[in-house]
Amino acid sequence: MKKIERKDFLKLGGGAVLGGLSGWVFSGAPFLGFQWLAEWTQDQYVPVKGFEKYAQAVSDSCPAGCKVSVRMIGDRAVKIESKDGVCPACHNALQLTYHPERISTPLKRKGDKGDGKFVPVTWEEAVKEISSKMNSLITEGKANSIAAINKNESLNGQLMEKFIKAAGSNNVYYEPSLKSLTSSALGGYINYDFANTDYVLSFGAKLVEGWDSSADMQKVFTQWKTKGTKIVQADTVCSMTASLASEWVPVKPGTEAVLAFGIANYLITGRRLNSTGEEFGKWSQLIINKFPLAKVASYTGVSEERIKKIGDDFSKAKNPVAVSGKGACGVNASSAEIIAVYCLNTLVKSKAATLMTNSSVTYKGEFAGLDSFIKDGKFSMLFLNNSDPVYKSVLGEDLKKKMEKAFVVSINPIMNDSANYADIILPSLSFLESETPENKAVVSNFKESKDAKDIIIALSKSLDKTKDTFSFASGIDSFKVAGKETASGAKFSFNVDKIKNDIDALDKKFAANAEYPLFMIPVEAPLVGDGDGLAFPYVLKSIDPTVFYKGKLLVQINRETGKKYGLSENESIVIRSARGKLDKVYVHLTDTVAPDTVAMPLGFGHESYTKYGSDKGVNPKKIMAADVDPLTGTADWWSTRVKIS
Repeated sequence: MKKIERKDFLKLGGGAVLGGLSGWVFSGAPFLGFQWLAEWTQDQYVPVKGFEKYAQAVSDSCPAGCKVSVRMIGDRAVKIESKDGVCPACHNALQLTYHPERISTPLKRKGDKGDGKFVPVTWEEAVKEISSKMNSLITEGKANSIAAINKNESLNGQLMEKFIKAAGSNNVYYEPSLKSLTSSALGGYINYDFANTDYVLSFGAKLVEGWDSSADMQKVFTQWKTKGTKIVQADTVCSMTASLASEWVPVKPGTEAVLAFGIANYLITGRRLNSTGEEFGKWSQLIINKFPLAKVASYTGVSEERIKKIGDDFSKAKNPVAVSGKGACGVNASSAEIIAVYCLNTLVKSKAATLMTNSSVTYKGEFAGLDSFIKDGKFSMLFLNNSDPVYKSVLGEDLKKKMEKAFVVSINPIMNDSANYADIILPSLSFLESETPENKAVVSNFKESKDAKDIIIALSKSLDKTKDTFSFASGIDSFKVAGKETASGAKFSFNVDKIKNDIDALDKKFAANAEYPLFMIPVEAPLVGDGDGLAFPYVLKSIDPTVFYKGKLLVQINRETGKKYGLSENESIVIRSARGKLDKVYVHLTDTVAPDTVAMPLGFGHESYTKYGSDKGVNPKKIMAADVDPLTGTADWWSTRVKIS
């Protein structure tokens, strides 16, 4: 077998054409890639001598809650591994735990917001100031001006939601995720039975690179290859998933939803299939009238014959499944796209896609979602629960302005772009320091940091109105009341009236545009993801030099497009959209990106994310499309009209 060097894996992660490595790729070996990367970098640390042992831990850093085994030398954790694979967030936990810039004590702002100047305070002083502010707002009848933004739907997020609602506010939001987007669009998130499907039709979902539970996906992808499951990837970039798929269907930027509409049209008119979803009749007429196959072929670049072939193969499979949610860690999709793709599952009566609900998580507060809240909401006090919306939202600059006028509390183990605008920062733990009912903490707490669950419970006990919210006094007992997930079957509403305007807008979106003739789409570097990984020094070593090299952030542009614009390798360009411009980006010419496309790396351009993650490249979210979806309350930023100079 061909020997695989580290640089070969990095090329694979960036979606390179595989050529001579194809035999190795289809053997299933690449699915250990993330683990290899971490081992290669982690092995560079040589711990002091001590007794070797293994401890077990459950991650709260990722939605999947990976169960990991931690190699210990004495009292120090030196390696994270799992027989089922480990996601990037879990790999990074070791570096987070021993990060040289961990926040060691509660901090209070000193000076102007955004200056990064804080002074240490005691826990008692911090909690007293926070509770005093909350009590004042509650007493004044302004409880609904208290808001919270959670990183994800973990138990920490559930506790924060319960605390804020007990205080009298409905303004609790989560950073957009696969679960939140699908729950808002469909009324529940989708539980995929990937192990028992024989045909996977993916619309831009980077199934290997970090989508949903990356460790689980790496494992199931290997199973698919073993049993011959057909994988069809519709994508603008020859991503790692596309290169490993049975078929790659190249589509023009941002047209994944249009392709789903076209396939649905064919299944309804050509295969005579129907769905039990509410408003299906109205939906089917809309699809038939708005998306004839000739139009779909023109928009997507996929021929009518291939659209029909995909539809035939999909409908004839024993247990097919269609998957939405473009991206890997930074997932994005409009509600129309999510509904269109899920429609395909209902048309073929797929048993591999079931809607689920969680009784302890609601994604809609006073507004439909986080971006609609940032855009139109008002708040006097904001809790940031391990979240970083200033960096991750396309409306982050707008949020900054509102945070400057509000009292902001950040619960976080290290500084990030959002915490830099906080009034109080409360240091939290990595999951290696957290205790669960099944496992003791692997390592001791870092200085004065505390478990986020304990912090939230302590804050609730400090207020008269919320002191009885939790019947338990510590975070370890909170696991008993974690929200239960329930299956609700594959019936849903197409919500035609709510998304019709978005569907109508597609014609304008894909019409010729002389001022902004190109589309910018995001790509992610392995382990960097949508930005969380950039604070960790070993992750920096893993970045492909065609993405970031010697301080230069490179965008991928098709060679033919480069020739049309007279571009050369490593040339500096400026990217402009209707929202602004990005300077200091450089060109990498490639054949793995569609023509007239600028593939822009996510995860770079932090302003305050430790000395490792700050001031590296640019943040494309600042100029990405910011039209907010009416159902999800999240901006549909995946494809943005741009021009270059």
